[in-house]
Amino acid sequence: MKTLFSKVLTNTDIQKRLAVPNNSLKHFELENGNCSKSFEVKDENGSTWTFRCYVRNDGAYKKPVLSSGWRQFVLNKGVHQGDLITLYKDVEAEASYKIEVQRKIKLLGKECWSNLEPDQPTGSTAQVQRKILLFGKEYCCFLEPEQPTDATGEVIQA
Repeated sequence: MKTLFSKVLTNTDIQKRLAVPNNSLKHFELENGNCSKSFEVKDENGSTWTFRCYVRNDGAYKKPVLSSGWRQFVLNKGVHQGDLITLYKDVEAEASYKIEVQRKIKLLGKECWSNLEPDQPTGSTAQVQRKILLFGKEYCCFLEPEQPTDATGEVIQA
């Protein structure tokens, strides 16, 4: 698998469309004259999602984005602003893509990235159990639910 790009998601990425780094555009193999192409992506659970890569057809800067299908993925997977996504392409298989979503967690006082659990409920107030690999050994840990914060990092009271 070749890493096409990794990106910490912004509010626009979550609410509208995913802005794709311009240097990754060549991996979507848009044919001459076409400004969009649909492609299938598998997530860590093996589910298949169809995204559309779209670029501007005018100007020097193409500004590629993932549009159709992206918002449905975000909503179904419970993806948040600040999560890290990585898109891969299997160079052995023709047009085979994979997506991985990770969220920052604090472990032993240090921040690290952890894969989203495939069946993690969106908006849950219960603890979430995660398996992590630490020093070559698998551990289970329980994470407290995230509390919503404003732009300054202050917890928003319900």
